[in-house]
Amino acid sequence: MSATFLLHVFTLLSLFISSAIEGVQITGLFVPPEVQNGSDHAVLDCEYSLRPEELQPSSGLVVKWFYNNSPAPVYQWIPGNKPQDLGVLKGRLSLEYRASQHNGTAHRALYIIQPTTDLSGEYKCAVSTFHEEDFMNKRMLVYAPEKRIDVFQTKTELQGVNVSCRALGVFPEPKMVLYKGNDIKRMTLMTGASLESVFKDGGYDVTITG
Repeated sequence: MSATFLLHVFTLLSLFISSAIEGVQITGLFVPPEVQNGSDHAVLDCEYSLRPEELQPSSGLVVKWFYNNSPAPVYQWIPGNKPQDLGVLKGRLSLEYRASQHNGTAHRALYIIQPTTDLSGEYKCAVSTFHEEDFMNKRMLVYAPEKRIDVFQTKTELQGVNVSCRALGVFPEPKMVLYKGNDIKRMTLMTGASLESVFKDGGYDVTITG
């Protein structure tokens, strides 16, 4: 058996083994699909696997989170350094939170303190080294139930009655319609109703009149 043949076999085996051992890879992105406005906190976690050599400082491992397709990260962590809150998440994270006790994955997650409706959107976790990168996206909705609902009626000059329904402080913007009829099973959609929607203080004030 020639040395050239053995070298060829060894090269093929090396290529097979190196391709079988995957580098940095996100194995799970856990983003709550819905969170109520003003909740105590929301945790967005990004689990990933690494090769042993990627745990070394020389690997260039860095974890970044992005918001709504912005090219600038809202969070960055390089193992061995303190995590950074940036952009819309500046001052809104607990940077002491540890998702694991492993030095290479400890600060991989976002711990958002009292999330509000303006943080609804798409979140992307990107994990990279000097040689490889993986990323994953998921959406989170921070919803706000109505602070108040009013239904009232007013008489018109033609002896008719206008009915209005108003919802205050709700998010996302609701669809609102009016129905008319005496039998709840046979009510019909009221056409020609006017709708007014105003966004303020993180929610919508919506009024429909018909």
